[in-house]
Amino acid sequence: MQFLLKSSGSFFLVLLLSACVQNPVTGESNFLLVSEDWELQVGAQQYAPLRQQQGGDYITDAKVTAYVRAVGNKLAAVSDRKLPYEFNVINDSTPNAWALPGGKISINRGLLVELNSEAELAAVLGHEIVHAAAKHGARGQTRNLGLQAGVVTATLLADSQGYNAQVAQMASSVGSQLINSQYGQGAELESDLFGMEYMSRAGYDPQGAVELQQTFVRLSQGSGSNALERLFASHPPSQKRVDENRATAARLPQGGFKGVQEYRRTMATLFNTREAYEAADQARLALQQGDTRKASSLVQTAIRIEPRESLFQSIAGDIALSQNNMNAAKQAYTKAISLNGNYFYNFVQRGSISEAQRDNNAARADYARSVSLLPTANAQLGLGKYAEARGDTQVARRFYSMAAQADNNVGVKARQALLRVQPDNNSSRETALMVTQGLTRKGTFAIQIVNQTSQQIGNIRLGVTVANSQQRTLSVRQQLRPGEKRLIETGQKLTSAQANRVKVVVLGADVVGR
Repeated sequence: MQFLLKSSGSFFLVLLLSACVQNPVTGESNFLLVSEDWELQVGAQQYAPLRQQQGGDYITDAKVTAYVRAVGNKLAAVSDRKLPYEFNVINDSTPNAWALPGGKISINRGLLVELNSEAELAAVLGHEIVHAAAKHGARGQTRNLGLQAGVVTATLLADSQGYNAQVAQMASSVGSQLINSQYGQGAELESDLFGMEYMSRAGYDPQGAVELQQTFVRLSQGSGSNALERLFASHPPSQKRVDENRATAARLPQGGFKGVQEYRRTMATLFNTREAYEAADQARLALQQGDTRKASSLVQTAIRIEPRESLFQSIAGDIALSQNNMNAAKQAYTKAISLNGNYFYNFVQRGSISEAQRDNNAARADYARSVSLLPTANAQLGLGKYAEARGDTQVARRFYSMAAQADNNVGVKARQALLRVQPDNNSSRETALMVTQGLTRKGTFAIQIVNQTSQQIGNIRLGVTVANSQQRTLSVRQQLRPGEKRLIETGQKLTSAQANRVKVVVLGADVVGR
């Protein structure tokens, strides 16, 4: 993209400072472009939204999460890097686990039922602890740096109700990039090796790590689902990893706690209700294929086996909604909320039904609750409508501006609404544009502009300030169509800390043809 700098001086009078940091696990020197503050910030910001996106926390049997946390904390206590470690169980059937920078770790319900002992659980958690402790996420981000939470700012930020626009926009992109990225064989073997050392220090039998990799190899040989393929893309199993773990176990002190009976006893609820979750997964597939009769039968089977599971009521609500049975759907979502009041999806769905039924107070309350758990375009659009209806155009603009980022019909409606609530003068056109800034995959500074209106925008003027220096003007030649995004590459290499010192604001823009 071409652009014109209305200044002869450089925007970025800063130097790229190479950061060689000693790895706290391996002792090696690693080159990093992101700081420890970035790791802690990303972990704290992304942890809850990512768990929401993947099904929310598993809460049906509190003993399960308590057990996972107890094992995780034993391993964290002997790790080579002290972090604010957290451990949670996600209510998803995919056999997976992941770690965010900063020590935020999750394991799926679907992996717990594939394990056979506490030692195998310790192998999973130890492996993920090393990913966080050895800065694998930070190293990956240095290699493949994209627009990220640690650097991204927005022209439109939080409203008076404390809504975090930044987290809303970045939860799906940054966090998903981190937990789905392939670390590479070296990092995986490193996590296996030091994870086993942590197991041994914590008193576990490191043979559990050998058995874990054998389980992964077995699952990969029988994988035919997209979920398993995604898992093995980020956690590639191999006989080499089995052999390496076996050799590591031979070098470590023999014996240690295995905990087969303890594991089976604590996970009894999950093992006993596994059939229910399999039926629920099949019900969702049947619903996607349009077979609502089969879907209804399967989900009722799941509910009979485990009536305490909120997820099954959510699926029942989706089935009823697909049949346009609003009252039955609302009843199911309400039941789901009564079983788990901390999952965004049921509030969004019930809110949309209340909105259709013109129960505005109920819809607004559900949308607000859903946004506090995970901001979505549907809820943002709904809250924008209600703010506009009560005459609070400033809050309405902020909600519409976030919903306008969606690449679907909701985004179109939000952009139309955003233009409607703008004052009718060119000086206010900056509020019709969303501007984010960050580092590209090459580590160079870039600015992204999004036209959040339903009209073509041109003559865009941006103000760029580095630290406390004088603001410079950047004029964008190209016009932006409704909903269009443009990325301006400056070519200037910066660290994340340096990028944080750059402030970009919209000075003005015009509606084309007016």
